[in-house]
Amino acid sequence: MFVPVFAFFHNIYISSGSIFIDYNIALADPLILLAETGLIALFLLFYSFFVSVIIFSVRKNLSPLKLQFYLHEMIQKFALRLFSFFAIYCFFFFLLMSGLVAFGIPLLLANIILLVISLLLMFVPQAVVVEEEGLMHALSSNFEFLFKTPKSFATIAIIGAVFLSLLQLFEFVLAQFTMFAPYISLLLALVFIFPFLEIMKTYLYMMKFDLIKHHEIAKRQKPKQPRPEPESIADAVKK
Repeated sequence: MFVPVFAFFHNIYISSGSIFIDYNIALADPLILLAETGLIALFLLFYSFFVSVIIFSVRKNLSPLKLQFYLHEMIQKFALRLFSFFAIYCFFFFLLMSGLVAFGIPLLLANIILLVISLLLMFVPQAVVVEEEGLMHALSSNFEFLFKTPKSFATIAIIGAVFLSLLQLFEFVLAQFTMFAPYISLLLALVFIFPFLEIMKTYLYMMKFDLIKHHEIAKRQKPKQPRPEPESIADAVKK
């Protein structure tokens, strides 16, 4: 829904299932910069709500919750906390990338540094929604989970890299036939890849509470409801 609006700005472009911004503060028109900042903030707000609902849906399936209370009260809090996280995240990366480039760090190395930092923060949304924590505690829980379960970290990193590589290949092939290839790849990323990764991250994160194990045991032990015996015609008439 944001793509048509983003298309009006010459320094915003879509590729590989993502939205990229080519920023240069020194050359930017202040009004355009202000409009882009507001639009990006609105996008992050919607995206935060989107991620909150995905993570919460997994949590709801694995643990008993007061659904109406969480839908009316907590989802908004989760979304606002994630919005704060993503906004700080983007601003920090903007400053870091600008500093690295200003100091003459090769672009490839700068991107690798940003990638490593991103991977180290991958479970912060899960800590916010699953454990209902503020950002500082969520960061602590995120690092604790990463260091205690490096297998989960490696699993998400590898699967995410494979999916995004396949998406880039798909976009490259599709670009030979249509100019809408970047938009199709963005749609695929937002509808399938990103939700799948968030769901998988949430399942892995919730394994620390043994909720998945207990959930599966409960499903297997749940007694089957006996089927009622069919009534005779005479009994039915008496009733």
